[in-house]
Amino acid sequence: MSVVTHLERIKEKVPSSYALLRIILPVVMGYMLGRVIVNPSNHRMVEVLVGIFIAAAAMLVKPPRAIVAFIVIFLFPAGLSIGTSNTVFILILLSTWIAQQVLAGKKISIRTPLDFPIIALSVSYLLSLSNVPHGYYAVNFKTLAIYFTAIAIYYMVVNLTADTPAVRRLIFAGAIGAAMMAAIGIFEITNPGKELLPYFFISSRVPVDLVGVRAGAGFRNASVLSQYCLFYLLLGVYLFTQEKPRFTRLVLVLFLTAVLSVFVSTAMRGAVLAGAAGLVFLVWRSKPVFDRRKVFIGIIACIVAFILIHQLLSSSGLVPNLWQRFSELGQKRGSHVSRGEVMVEVFRKSLEHPLIGHGPLITVPHGFVATRSGNPHCQYTLYFYTLGLFGLGSFLWLLASLFRVSSEALRVGGQNRFLLGLMVILQTFLVVFVLHEIVDDYSSSFNYPLFIWYFFGLIVATRNVMLREAGLAGKSSASGLTNS
Repeated sequence: MSVVTHLERIKEKVPSSYALLRIILPVVMGYMLGRVIVNPSNHRMVEVLVGIFIAAAAMLVKPPRAIVAFIVIFLFPAGLSIGTSNTVFILILLSTWIAQQVLAGKKISIRTPLDFPIIALSVSYLLSLSNVPHGYYAVNFKTLAIYFTAIAIYYMVVNLTADTPAVRRLIFAGAIGAAMMAAIGIFEITNPGKELLPYFFISSRVPVDLVGVRAGAGFRNASVLSQYCLFYLLLGVYLFTQEKPRFTRLVLVLFLTAVLSVFVSTAMRGAVLAGAAGLVFLVWRSKPVFDRRKVFIGIIACIVAFILIHQLLSSSGLVPNLWQRFSELGQKRGSHVSRGEVMVEVFRKSLEHPLIGHGPLITVPHGFVATRSGNPHCQYTLYFYTLGLFGLGSFLWLLASLFRVSSEALRVGGQNRFLLGLMVILQTFLVVFVLHEIVDDYSSSFNYPLFIWYFFGLIVATRNVMLREAGLAGKSSASGLTNS
């Protein structure tokens, strides 16, 4: 055998310089970014790293895979000197995708069916800045950064989800994140006040006059966590009916048990009522898609499981008793807040700037008198106060558009029964979300809005795939569908 042949064989076995670059560069950059996260005051290093990462990601990262990974990790943001790791990640990913489209000579189009209400809502955010009190610009710009990060997530999800396998990757990535959140929630209620990991610490402590912990997990907020759990309870039960392998079903049972336990621990009255209304909607909407008998059996099984888990956890003192919290509504005890007083006070203050609001973030120095905080406990009231009638109207327009596009997909139907059933689940949670926001405000959280806009993107992406598979690609394209 000639020397040349030996050299050729050796060359085939030795990794190419490009392959080595794919391994070494992300490791080195990840290490450097990790040091910055630990010491976020070094803002110059962050700025350099962002530039290097954008260049490296343009060569090494496939955006469809990156957005799936992001759906898992965005739940646990770390604070950087220029924002959070979520904002930096999405900035890199969006820049990478645009760079790849340009280098490939492809026409960049990110149009979606929600473009006009999103533009209107974005303009309302910008207009509201004109009424921000002096000295509060920095915190308002942080809120603005969270909003535009969420918008970027929506557009990335829609444009990088081209088929059914991509939809499945997104929902299973979300389920992995939910499992991690459930694990943190369970740690929180069983080890109140103890730290778990740096940046993922548990801050809930049991007051002397309260029995049990209301979990907040990675959101640090029991209210939004309860809504988040409702989504994955609906999705988990649906996946259980679709997956045939016994091992997968066993994993889903464990997953549902953990998520339901954390949901019980939040003891959120509004979430329970919104969830009940969602089940009624599900029964009505499921008629052409699911077997009604199986739907009723599943609902009964979930209610029984909820009651059993609640009794077990509340009787052991791990979590508050939900039924006692309902009784507080009439007795005006405990954490009860008069919603009527809240509405009147916030409405009165909203009339100071009724059209464009007071700014993206509530900046009441001593909080509202009715709530003793800056939390109005109603997303619609919050939008009226912060963004005015323009912003509130844009948000309602957005919700109506989501109902329209999801209903459009259900009317089209098609042969893909998985996506058809998934759309029923997505629309059911949309009903839950709309109702729960009457007594909740999702945008008051620092990372939960990213999940909500991921959910919005999932509705539109699923609808686009359904229209494409039904042979209506032209119609979906006219509505904003793009090939990724």
